[in-house]
Amino acid sequence: MLKTRPMKETLEIIQSILTSILIFIGSGWVLYRFILQQERFPNINFTTDINIIRKQSDCWIVELIANVENKGKAQHKMSEFGFDLNAMYEQDEVQSKEEWGGQVDFSHRLILGSYLPKHQKYFFVDPGTTAKYSYITKVPLSTRFLMLHSNLMNCKLKPYKINCFYSLTYENPCGFSSWFCIY
Repeated sequence: MLKTRPMKETLEIIQSILTSILIFIGSGWVLYRFILQQERFPNINFTTDINIIRKQSDCWIVELIANVENKGKAQHKMSEFGFDLNAMYEQDEVQSKEEWGGQVDFSHRLILGSYLPKHQKYFFVDPGTTAKYSYITKVPLSTRFLMLHSNLMNCKLKPYKINCFYSLTYENPCGFSSWFCIY
């Protein structure tokens, strides 16, 4: 009976030591994965585009497209997802504005809207997925250039902003588009 008691105490000490070591290793893993690699934050790729569908009567039917790709390992929940479509018409004089840092002013606001339906207060993108949103609108036939400003705000109030420029040619309405992201 005397020999089993020290053995039991020894096993309890070993168990306590192993538990402490495993807690330390687990804490290190959490620190590495979620703090140093920042896996607790979403890694968002946000792009926009303008798709000219076709000419109809006295306007162009266009699709404004926004893609939100979550390359991270955390879900990304967003509360605002708006856009502002501006135009320059064929007869407009090219002017720059200090408000835009000396860049060209697209002075005709065509639409200020949201990619989200009015009844939807937020949306989310799971890790490893891409969400595509579109908005169909019309653009006057006299439009020569389009500037699409898109923005989204995650629920932690981090804004993402992006611009898309599009040139319309009447011979070939496909024009060209490009995008860049401003964080």
